[in-house]
Amino acid sequence: MQAGTIGQAFDEFLKKKTPKEWEREEVSQCRKRIHDVLDRRYGVYSFFQSGSFSNGTGISQKSDVDYFARLPLDRKTEYPSSLLESMKEALRENLWEASRVWISRPTVSIDFNRLVTQYEVTPAFYERLGRGSNEVFLIPGPGNTWRESSPRAHLNYVHDSNLKHGGKVKGLARLLKAWKYEHDVPISSFYLEMRAAQYGASKDSIFYPPALCDLVRSIINYEARSMNDPMGLVNRITACSSEQNRSTTLRKMKNHLPLLESAYEEWTKDNWMSSQRYRTVFGPDFPQVF
Repeated sequence: MQAGTIGQAFDEFLKKKTPKEWEREEVSQCRKRIHDVLDRRYGVYSFFQSGSFSNGTGISQKSDVDYFARLPLDRKTEYPSSLLESMKEALRENLWEASRVWISRPTVSIDFNRLVTQYEVTPAFYERLGRGSNEVFLIPGPGNTWRESSPRAHLNYVHDSNLKHGGKVKGLARLLKAWKYEHDVPISSFYLEMRAAQYGASKDSIFYPPALCDLVRSIINYEARSMNDPMGLVNRITACSSEQNRSTTLRKMKNHLPLLESAYEEWTKDNWMSSQRYRTVFGPDFPQVF
């Protein structure tokens, strides 16, 4: 791929990484199958999409499709592991077309061996109304405990920040996720999304080259630790699922920050060299600029 400027290169790269219509059609078909199985077993109150696909920050053929399954309160178990095991067995027994069903806390993951990588279903129980009348749910958390989550509130937070910048916040989140998948970085996509939205909320404008440097540098300075919920609805938003993953994430961010800084510096002098730096960060799908 080629582009005339670095700005055009980012636009072309983001377009290539955006999920296509055939992926969305496949998601719709699989959604119905998953919902119907869980509804027969548990009596699902509501079943809605969360995460990258619903927020418009997914990466084509890389991002998982996430669903919240709100269940009746009497289905809640003392420990999340018991319910996740039960859901796994129900889906494994009834989704004959799935090649694999397994637990990947805090979800049950499903692989249909199709174009979309995998589907993740999180059991959720209504807990309370939070600030701004946003629903807060209990979902499986670290240490086999229940933790709070408010997916629709966070969806709106990302949307509002993105609207302020004419789509640049979601573009920034998608760039961070593209880097994550290109280099197998074990950091939460949701965390990156919320970091991008928080960054947008605090800025008057966004230009990708300096914004990427600012965000990665900020995460390094915070040592890739959990962040406070910018909406004040839940306790903390986890960056990495383990100390080992946090260490790996920090190492990879520290390796790539100098490349991002160099690419930004080169942008004003040599677009071709700048694009080569970005290709090292984002992979060969990032266009070369001549």
